Amino acid sequence: MTKNDLFDYRLVHSMRYQKSPFFPIFKRLGATSFLWYNHLLHAVDFDGQTKEQEYWAIRSGVTLWDVSVERPAEIDGPDGFLLMDLLTPRDMRRCQIGQCKYALVCDEHGGVINDPVVLRLGENRFWLCPSDSDVHLWAKGIAVGMGLNATVRLMDVYPVQLQGPKSPEVLRAIVGDRILSLRYYWYMQAELPGGIPTIITRTGWTGEVGYEIFLLDNGRAAEMIDLIMARGKPFGLIPAGPNHARRVEAGILNNQADMDLTTNLYELGLEWQIEPKERFIGKEALERIRREGIRRKLVGFEVDGEPAPHEFEGPWSVFKEGKLVGRASAFVYSPSLKKNIGLAMVDIASSTPGEQLEVQRPPGDRRHLAKVVPLPFIDPQKEIPKRRLGTP
Repeated sequence: MTKNDLFDYRLVHSMRYQKSPFFPIFKRLGATSFLWYNHLLHAVDFDGQTKEQEYWAIRSGVTLWDVSVERPAEIDGPDGFLLMDLLTPRDMRRCQIGQCKYALVCDEHGGVINDPVVLRLGENRFWLCPSDSDVHLWAKGIAVGMGLNATVRLMDVYPVQLQGPKSPEVLRAIVGDRILSLRYYWYMQAELPGGIPTIITRTGWTGEVGYEIFLLDNGRAAEMIDLIMARGKPFGLIPAGPNHARRVEAGILNNQADMDLTTNLYELGLEWQIEPKERFIGKEALERIRREGIRRKLVGFEVDGEPAPHEFEGPWSVFKEGKLVGRASAFVYSPSLKKNIGLAMVDIASSTPGEQLEVQRPPGDRRHLAKVVPLPFIDPQKEIPKRRLGTP
């Protein structure tokens, strides 16, 4: 590493970097580096493990992640449903109690504020499990500004994820056969051995079968993780961090990287989120965008050559015939496809599959030949995470 390397710096410790009850436990399990995400420290790398080893554990085994950074924001009160329904283009009448929804939150211009997984806990009670941004402050502002009788608060609840094809067997060893009946994007309440209270959702960030476990008693964090590690040992369970190769293959977007306030659902290929209903914040803007059409689009691309470095400090520049046409927000090596793949927002004229582009790492690195390909790269129908359990 040279002195001029982009990554040659350190972060200073601060009280602003909060630590969840899982922080010391995952540090004990080997976490060596952390990301600042939603004001919490997020374990991303583990001693003695490569990202490729973790990738194959996700694809063929089982991994345990600390995703405390997704601590839920709760919406409750008599107008809780009204507030939740205003926040997202999705029709929340279609979300039953016990169900989860991936539901983007848009601003008045149709830009993306956040893309939480939403749990419906009651008629007017919801949990928003957010990506990186203070979506609870936006929700609170809407509630106050519109005079709604609804409360918005961050919960002192923190989740972990079990991800990979053997994750159902690990949970089966903990809570029994009932885990096999939990459907994709639904949740159940479960008391783990010893009376540890949890909510378990069948959700994740990998494109594999997976779960999130929300601990409802922070005093039992170490006990819960020790239990999961012990019951998972026969299945080869390892602790791991977020794996960008697997999420890019699956076409899973990363808020504040692949999308933000400057992007809209049509550009992102997420217009399926816009469901028929009378009103939601951003509706007029999104209708105008639909009528006028988009000028750019998020695409996948692939690049032959040596494996890309795991760390990505972007955006990278995208060129077509020497002209700047967009920016790449992800560039990573896919062990399954055996090639570099990425995500880029490019001019609409450059977004057709088969288009030949060039991507360049700033500042002034050589340009790599790239080809636009459809998204997602693997499993377009999501058959892997949706599969019925107990069957191959």
